[in-house]
Amino acid sequence: MSNISVMSALALVSAVGTSAHAEVAGAEIVLPEAEVSAILAASSSGLAFTQRNRAHLDLFFASEYGYCDARKVAHVWNTDPFSAKAIIGGKIANGLTDLVNSDIASTSGRVACDWGELGLGWDQAVALANYWGRSPGEAKAKAGDMASDLGHRGFMRTMEHVLNPAHPQYPSAPNDAAYQRMFFDSDYGYCDALKVAHVWGTDVGSAKTVIGQKIAGGITDLVDVDIASTATSVQCSWVDTELEFDDALTLADFWGVSVGEAKTKATAYTSEWGNRGFHERLGSVLARG
Repeated sequence: MSNISVMSALALVSAVGTSAHAEVAGAEIVLPEAEVSAILAASSSGLAFTQRNRAHLDLFFASEYGYCDARKVAHVWNTDPFSAKAIIGGKIANGLTDLVNSDIASTSGRVACDWGELGLGWDQAVALANYWGRSPGEAKAKAGDMASDLGHRGFMRTMEHVLNPAHPQYPSAPNDAAYQRMFFDSDYGYCDALKVAHVWGTDVGSAKTVIGQKIAGGITDLVDVDIASTATSVQCSWVDTELEFDDALTLADFWGVSVGEAKTKATAYTSEWGNRGFHERLGSVLARG
């Protein structure tokens, strides 16, 4: 549908009726069945395809919004995706895309989208897989989950630096040093890097870069999954906890044990939870010191 004009689509449906296939200039044009059904349903209910409606649809097709966004807006407006595209186009025409974005955000967790609705190809799946350190199949599933949360436009904007690294919005992608700085400025620590390094089969320095990339991409949940997966397979030391002697004193007092026992216990918990996980659970205790 998005590859032909609205006028052509309407004319095609009028010409072929309920069939989604037609021969045009020796080439087959295929309309998704859902689109055909929506057009016919709208026509049978008396919806007038005015010049304004057609203009709104064309605005949608020329925009950053996609089919996933239309399904989300359709859910909010209790209509079909085809009509929702005209609604979105109308908001674009009137400078009200913030309302569209609010509708899309309101369906997070309620309207699920999948890879096929993103209009991306195998090369993009591979690029995402390499970025996330997953298989292409897992990357497709992750992309679908993100689109279900963010919508098509939100997903494409979030992952633009991966899907289209030459985009003028990203004239200079962060280098490894910048990603490592993101790591050092975060709540993650050396034990976390050890764990990610184990999962990725790399060294700790490179793992810090990987974590920084995930921070930049807003996908720290993947870092946390990597860390959790090594709860029993990667052991960290007291030094790796990055805790100070005063922290050990505070924890010893909190747990009612000796300083040496507090260090051992803190090390065991950090080995299980990672640095960030440890501070999430016991940061309030450390703040008392």
